Amino acid sequence: MGDHQYSLDLYKHLGRRSLLPLVSPPVTTARRDVKTGDFYATRQSVPTTDLPDLNNVQGDVIYLFPKKAENFVFFRINNVTTFRTALQSFKPTTAEDVKDNLTSIAVSKANAADPSNAPIVDISQYQIAFSRAGMYFLGVNEDTGDARFDKRCMSDDKQFLGDQRYWDPIFVKTNPNPVNGSVHDDAGALHGVITVAASSPETCTKASNDVIKLFGSSITVAGGKPVEGRARPPPFKGHEHFGFMDGVSQPCLRGLVVPRPGQIQVDPGVIIMGYPGDHVRDDPTAKVKRPAWTKDGTMLVFRKLEQSVIPFEQYVQQNGPRWREFIPGGNIIPALNKEEAEDLFAARLIGRWKSGAPLAKCPFRDDKAMAGDPDRNNDFDYVVSDNPNISRFEPSDYYCPFTAHTRKTAPRNLHPYIDAKFLESGSIVRGGLPYGGEVTDQERRDVANGKPELPRGLLFNCYMSSLDSGFVRQTLGYAGNDYWPITSLVPQKKGQDPILGSPPVYTPAQIQGTSPSVKSGDRVDLQLTGKDGTTFEVSGFAKVTPKGAAPPPGEPNPFFVTSRGGEYFFVPSVSTLKSWASTTTTTTSKLDIIFVLDATGSMQVYIDKVRDTLQTLCENLVGTGKWTAGDLRFGLIVFRDHPPQDSTYITRPYPFDSDISAVKANLANLQANGGGDGPEAQCDAFAAIVNAGWKDEATKVAILITDSPPHGIGEDEDGFPKGCPLQNDPVRLVNRMAKLGITLHVLACEPTLSMDFSTPLDFYKGMVQKTGGRFLPLSDVNSLIGLFTGSILETADINALVVKHSAEVCAQAKNQKVSSNDISKSLYSRLSSSAKVDTFTVEDIYAANAQGDQNVQVWLNAEQLDSKTTSQIKDVTGFRLKSGYRNGGTPAMSSKTQPVSLDQVETVVRMCLARAT
Repeated sequence: MGDHQYSLDLYKHLGRRSLLPLVSPPVTTARRDVKTGDFYATRQSVPTTDLPDLNNVQGDVIYLFPKKAENFVFFRINNVTTFRTALQSFKPTTAEDVKDNLTSIAVSKANAADPSNAPIVDISQYQIAFSRAGMYFLGVNEDTGDARFDKRCMSDDKQFLGDQRYWDPIFVKTNPNPVNGSVHDDAGALHGVITVAASSPETCTKASNDVIKLFGSSITVAGGKPVEGRARPPPFKGHEHFGFMDGVSQPCLRGLVVPRPGQIQVDPGVIIMGYPGDHVRDDPTAKVKRPAWTKDGTMLVFRKLEQSVIPFEQYVQQNGPRWREFIPGGNIIPALNKEEAEDLFAARLIGRWKSGAPLAKCPFRDDKAMAGDPDRNNDFDYVVSDNPNISRFEPSDYYCPFTAHTRKTAPRNLHPYIDAKFLESGSIVRGGLPYGGEVTDQERRDVANGKPELPRGLLFNCYMSSLDSGFVRQTLGYAGNDYWPITSLVPQKKGQDPILGSPPVYTPAQIQGTSPSVKSGDRVDLQLTGKDGTTFEVSGFAKVTPKGAAPPPGEPNPFFVTSRGGEYFFVPSVSTLKSWASTTTTTTSKLDIIFVLDATGSMQVYIDKVRDTLQTLCENLVGTGKWTAGDLRFGLIVFRDHPPQDSTYITRPYPFDSDISAVKANLANLQANGGGDGPEAQCDAFAAIVNAGWKDEATKVAILITDSPPHGIGEDEDGFPKGCPLQNDPVRLVNRMAKLGITLHVLACEPTLSMDFSTPLDFYKGMVQKTGGRFLPLSDVNSLIGLFTGSILETADINALVVKHSAEVCAQAKNQKVSSNDISKSLYSRLSSSAKVDTFTVEDIYAANAQGDQNVQVWLNAEQLDSKTTSQIKDVTGFRLKSGYRNGGTPAMSSKTQPVSLDQVETVVRMCLARAT
């Protein structure tokens, strides 16, 4: 017995299921016991010549989970380390497991006296998938090879996909970017979805709770609970809410699925990455290649599609009586009754009857026997062979409209205009279940009285190896394309899919004088002139409705399906999941970096250099293994001065963003200009630092680049000698930074800062020490990347020690007999042999000066900028820079991991105490 017949016999009790595993008849298999007559199930295997590994492909992808309930647990990852630990214990259901489950169900039915009433096989099945933002969050930075997925979230494509209504909040990203995509912006992004499918709602709920418990605090479930799908109750089993049998037509993956007559067959790579049919794999000219870890993976698209069932019913009821206007040939004997007429009108919208019978083979009345026969319900094309007036060699809409949903999205026999291989490449495996309750008579009365219909619809999910070839092509190239299917060398407008299409947006215009003599379908070229004289040329095909004439049945189509959002996901193979779960996480926290840039006249070269080094900085940080690209956010604060010194702006903040290109674009638009007296609006920039949108869990780094002092610290020729006109006290603000855990680094543009001003050197040195930061000379603009990288890496390691030892330091500090120096020495004695820190060393280019050191201590201990503080600051005589650096120069710098120093431990203790006050 061959594989095909053996598989049909094995699964014959699975009804009309369109995805049956193709299995070989080995010696041990599902068999009947000679004495009892019972069947027994054993594991099957299929020759794997260039076929996906069923033990490595997650379970819903090829055969779809058998289910009566399905929950989608959308989530964000809170902690990568604990998430990976939980992922190690997560057991995804494989395609091989699904094959076994189907065999068990088939055997249970075979052993039952009445297969339709066989005992339920209690099963729970699991699958996990990740968004691109979620993969970045996990540290998976390599592209998948899917151009859309690697750049765009579905929120970026909302308008592109034709979604015109509001989305459910869990699918709405904070800052979508329709132009460039927003996968690098983690704000509001979903990180993944766990699919839980089961044999009953009760089992599904328990399994969902178990998996949420497994991941625990490592995730936050979006919306607080799973999104629930449930099979409709009898007699609507297998039907969606409009009443149509769902899932009748699925692509048959060659070598994996039993092909039924007429079923569209596709190469496995159309659905599963890394195999023939995967266009990235098959295209030798493709610029992007798939990484090895994508093999046996696939793309998942989830869409929540809300159905307006009651208006759909009313629409069908209104148009059904006009059946003679749309029935092929104009009449039929015996005439259609009311129910038959309405069902025919609805079937012409879908392309199938509610039973699942194809309209192309049953153009007048439903044929439930054909619908229930899997050897006939897909064995059709759209050739009209029984009407001599219609060519058998051209596509025709005589029996089935070109716009019918199934004809739009699963096109057949478009030869010679469209190649069959192209149609195969656009196939998707479709799954999902309805959501929401059944429509009741009471609800119909409520809607008639003006109340809104209760939410219900379809939780749609589908699989393909390429988003653009599969889901996007079906949504826009097929369903939303007025000219699809292509049935002529001359474009012919047919209209959109009445189910998935979107209503067109019309711009009304009037023709002056007599209407042109054209008929529907004629090509028309119009030239329109607006009131402002602008001329528009419009070319297309006419659709003429004479005055007073009723529009054809069904027009205009109001559309009854509304997208409530969704997302793109990657479904990794089982082996890739194991690899991701076992990857060591070295990230101690997220990393927020904000650049604070003096944008007055002399600073353009520094602004440009920050822009040019930003990508390298990101790569350097990610390259350490301490963070992923998704862990990094960059913010920007630029400042000038107060009027009348400068009348353009005081400060201009830009919010944190994970998209490097967006930050670089902001920098590219900055022009250094203005300023006035010397001191600038650093005080106001400090206020902006404090109020930036820092993540609580992030290591927080602010980097000030300036060649000038702030107002009010005693500099000569200060236009605001009493300080900031807006009362922003720089000392109080820096103390606040220390309290909030924000580390401030100052990069001093030398020799200008120390040669042109007398006060800022000591001031800035004192300020940065409050926060655990560094005062670093920027005497060569080309050293910027080294200064950035070195200071940030050291800050991260110091911050990790602060987090780890804060409790014990604060506990010791409560003992008034123990000084901070004693705490530092005690902690250093324990850490010196065990703790290592990425230590950044820069050659000191400043001349030793005792008075300057005293000034630094005054600023370090200051609580606010007042006369008590400034009176203690003394003039410093002599050059502040060493002679070799008074005209510029590049100091030596190095960064290496070494045992923590006493100075660093003192910084740790100071930061611990500052955050506790």
